[in-house]
Amino acid sequence: MAIIARSPTRVDLAGGTLDIAPLTRILQHKTTVNFGITLDAQVSVAACGEGYHIKSVDQNLELVGTWADVMEDSRLPLFSKLLHCFWHKTLPALQIEVKAKSPAGAGLGGSSCLAIAFASALIRARSEIGLPINLSDSELVQTVQDVETGVIKVPTGCQDYWGGLRGGINLITYPLGGTSVETLRGQDAFALKDMLILCYSGVSRASGKNNWAIFNKAFEGDKTTLSILNEMGLIATNMAMAVREGAWKDVFKLSESEWNLRIKLWSDIETVETKAIAAAARSKGAMFSRICGAGGGGVMAVFADPSCREDVCRALTAAGGKVLDGTVSLEGTVVKGSLYG
Repeated sequence: MAIIARSPTRVDLAGGTLDIAPLTRILQHKTTVNFGITLDAQVSVAACGEGYHIKSVDQNLELVGTWADVMEDSRLPLFSKLLHCFWHKTLPALQIEVKAKSPAGAGLGGSSCLAIAFASALIRARSEIGLPINLSDSELVQTVQDVETGVIKVPTGCQDYWGGLRGGINLITYPLGGTSVETLRGQDAFALKDMLILCYSGVSRASGKNNWAIFNKAFEGDKTTLSILNEMGLIATNMAMAVREGAWKDVFKLSESEWNLRIKLWSDIETVETKAIAAAARSKGAMFSRICGAGGGGVMAVFADPSCREDVCRALTAAGGKVLDGTVSLEGTVVKGSLYG
């Protein structure tokens, strides 16, 4: 028997980068809008008897040995650090397998969502052995974010973790003293589900470098950077209102406006491949498309009326894209199963 935790990955519509603390404390306007998608991250945890066994299916790597062996092995640092945070060397050894449906470098927050699933599975295991860890959603997100930040050694935003934990459509704001997340799973999510097409551009990307460059410029006081970030935040704030009203045409127009501002910040946010895919989608009636995450490749979110979906999908494939089998996730992290049956 095993505990299995699944977390959706996420697509951002506006306000990515603005979720990186402490950018939220120097900007006047800051909101992030994202939604979970069914390209899940999955973690299974089972009792192992003697010794630990951690396997990453996607990276084709395994850590095997004692607690000390796993802690000292640097090949899967995020997972060993999460194990250290949520488990203990005196507790039973575990067999852990991790895998993700999203492509590597997809821009969907895959590592962060996988970390949420990893932590959630260990929390369930702790509860089963009578040593529970009681964390609110905010405490869980902050803890996992702190662990991943320590691993990658650059500031991370919070939106990926919330997308993985909650699913649905998330309207994230940053009042003094914390983060507020409003999650919508009703008719709004169903409407978005009908219009979404996910397409892999064939080129992976690394969001950390783009975000880190902007972070540095903002804290160096670059007026152009700060002005654009505030404009993006205002657009995202207006988008949150449009989402609540179900005004999807307005949402897509606002997302396109925010995307155009991102292009001003990152000259290489678009590639030859993503431009070709976006043009092909538009030629067959798509309302809008954008690269997920901080750009430079990865997965694109394409929005089209259901009546032209098939034509758009064919055009995406002809342009070199790969249409993925994923849609809006109406649920967040789900944990099932048991360590001992």
